[in-house]
Amino acid sequence: MKPVLPVACALTLIAAVASADEFTDTIDSALQAYRDGDITAAQQDLDYAGKLLTAMKSESLAKFLPAAPAGWTRDESSDAADASGVMGMFGGGTTASATYRRGDEEMTLTLIANSPMITGMAGMLSGIAAMGGGKPMRIQRTEFAMNDQDLQGVVGGKVMVSVGGNAAVEDKTALIEAMDFGALEDF
Repeated sequence: MKPVLPVACALTLIAAVASADEFTDTIDSALQAYRDGDITAAQQDLDYAGKLLTAMKSESLAKFLPAAPAGWTRDESSDAADASGVMGMFGGGTTASATYRRGDEEMTLTLIANSPMITGMAGMLSGIAAMGGGKPMRIQRTEFAMNDQDLQGVVGGKVMVSVGGNAAVEDKTALIEAMDFGALEDF
């Protein structure tokens, strides 16, 4: 029976380590500050916890960014905190982006989700493209506006997909076609 106690202690330690993370630690700190009557510290902790959640949500959205096409490299943006500040001006939202490069060519794919501005954008894209001399096109049964060689569309009425850069429109279209729009609609 002696081996049971060390095994139980080890399992308890593993469970404690597995359950501890920066988010829960920050929430615990906010609760403790609140209990201690330090409302300012509690608010600061809660604000920080919100930023952590935004970063986690951006990481989950980034999983929808496709791998680099053959001959291209991919660099992910790590500006989730900066992007959340910008998105705050538009009512909030989650962003993820990656830049794809091949020699002097580049294209940046940006995803914006959970933003109130996206709902209104879907219907306006084809109108904006027409006013700017662009044209509408369909990719995976989703309408995209092409204006100045950049593509923008809204998947499932809630996730904006935008590709800009100096790469050819065919490369940008192929990048978008590599995405899983069915899964993106469920984000």
